[in-house]
Amino acid sequence: MITPNEHKAIEAEQVKAYFNDANYLNLSGFAVFALLVVVVHEETPNWIWAPALAVLFLITLYRAYLIWQYHRAPERRTSTQWSNSQALTGGSAGVCWGLANTAMLAHLPVKYQLFVLTVSGVVAAASASEGFSLAQPPRVFTIASLTPPAIFLFTVGNQLHTVLGVMLLLLIPITIALGNKKNLIFTEVLRLRFHNEFLVTELSRQHELLEAASKSKSRFLAAASHDLRQPLAALILFLEQLELEQQLSPKGRGVLAHALLSTSSLSSLLDGLLDISRLDGHAIKPKIRPFPIQKLFDELEEEFCPLASNKGLRLRFAPCSSIVESDIILAEQILRNLISNAIRYTHSGRILVGCRHRYGMLSIEVHDTGIGIAEDQFPKIFDEFYQVDNSERDRQQGLGLGLSIVDRAARLLGHSVTLTSQLGKGSAFIVTLPLANPGEVVEQAVTGVAPEAPELAGRLIAFIENEGNIRVGISDLLQSWGCRVVVADSAATMLEQLEAMDDAVEMVISDFGLSRSINGVEAIAVIRRRWGERLPALLFTGDISKETYMLARDADLPILYKPAKAEALREAITTALESGKLQEVRE
Repeated sequence: MITPNEHKAIEAEQVKAYFNDANYLNLSGFAVFALLVVVVHEETPNWIWAPALAVLFLITLYRAYLIWQYHRAPERRTSTQWSNSQALTGGSAGVCWGLANTAMLAHLPVKYQLFVLTVSGVVAAASASEGFSLAQPPRVFTIASLTPPAIFLFTVGNQLHTVLGVMLLLLIPITIALGNKKNLIFTEVLRLRFHNEFLVTELSRQHELLEAASKSKSRFLAAASHDLRQPLAALILFLEQLELEQQLSPKGRGVLAHALLSTSSLSSLLDGLLDISRLDGHAIKPKIRPFPIQKLFDELEEEFCPLASNKGLRLRFAPCSSIVESDIILAEQILRNLISNAIRYTHSGRILVGCRHRYGMLSIEVHDTGIGIAEDQFPKIFDEFYQVDNSERDRQQGLGLGLSIVDRAARLLGHSVTLTSQLGKGSAFIVTLPLANPGEVVEQAVTGVAPEAPELAGRLIAFIENEGNIRVGISDLLQSWGCRVVVADSAATMLEQLEAMDDAVEMVISDFGLSRSINGVEAIAVIRRRWGERLPALLFTGDISKETYMLARDADLPILYKPAKAEALREAITTALESGKLQEVRE
């Protein structure tokens, strides 16, 4: 089925191809007729061929003019008009050939008649064969040039001329059929070409729409995540402070425990969405460096062995001395999710984490004796929220984002993740990393004694946040740690309060989206310009967009995403203070 757009494109290309060869066909046709006249002019009166030769010459000039016009400005006429102009001039040229040849046949002996008929038939066949890109012009030329001689041959009355007339009449449909066949082949080639081009264009358009939808989804996800994180962050802070209260009854503590569990589940969901959003948006830039894989194994073993033991599982890490090249944080995230998944879906037996050398690469394998995965589910398990054997969406079995994060992180690093599994017998996930030279790992020399974690009691901390509930929650939490706290909803208000105090601020924490014209990164910069460029700072935000991440990274600001537990906030504050102290020591 040819669409209207495809039909127009095909017609335009047919006209273009015909006009590219039209000059050659036009001039050669006139030249052949002139040579024909040279051969027979002594046998025929001048008044028979001279007018036809003159008219054919004028037609040739006019056709040349049309061809020049087309090449100069093809848009002056439609493709149909250009085609019709060639059919009209081609038919006129055919009439000249037909009438002149018929008149000459009446005055020529048989041998010259055969010569004229042969030339006429060859010219008609050549016209159909060489001018096939447009079917109409050669068709009308063939009919106009061969029909009059054929009629004349039947009027002579002898057997020879009758046979020649039959042959000439048969030549007309054969020639037209030959031209039509070649024209159909040419048209089909053009149709396929333009159809493919239209498909490519449509595919490109759909790809652009898909990208736009993906960006819109990411913006929506970031906005929705931010709006959910703000109240959830305040809720977690208030619940954790409520947990410290001694006046709660046993029943109240049970209710509080369930509330904390629910907020923890929601927080885990938002963290998973954050990871996916950052990986999809390429907000995470891998830092590929060589590191010993055993370092990861030791940390993961310390983290997961108690969890596996509590579930009655044996978790074992096979020692590995290999050095790999990867981003250690993303590699750790990949293995953490795979091991966590293995523990979640293994009810009895063991989990083994080990390495194999394969063709200059290192395969890290996580084997379990869990429920296994059916082969028809292999393509689905890396989809968001897809979980094997959890159709009821029980949040105690996780959120279904772990393997999706594994897949995205591995693709970002260029590592392959493969799966082998047997339903009811267990699974094995294999991550393949490039090996590095052992000599490339340079251990950092330790000079002096590592500084102790700074004490928070008595620290003056400035906190900028436009959400009232979070201001209250963070202020109460920091004060419970012994900090002195100044809170404000903007940098300008914070500056006014700090200027009125005699003491110097020791750290600034800011949300990103503030109620005034500047954002959190700019607010921290304003505070630092007044109290020192190396003032410890932390961006505490629910905005997970790539733009926010890039702004914070360019400003060399650590980010803690909302909602965060109290211990995570304390660790982030301690790290920022330690970083500021180390800078002072280096100076």
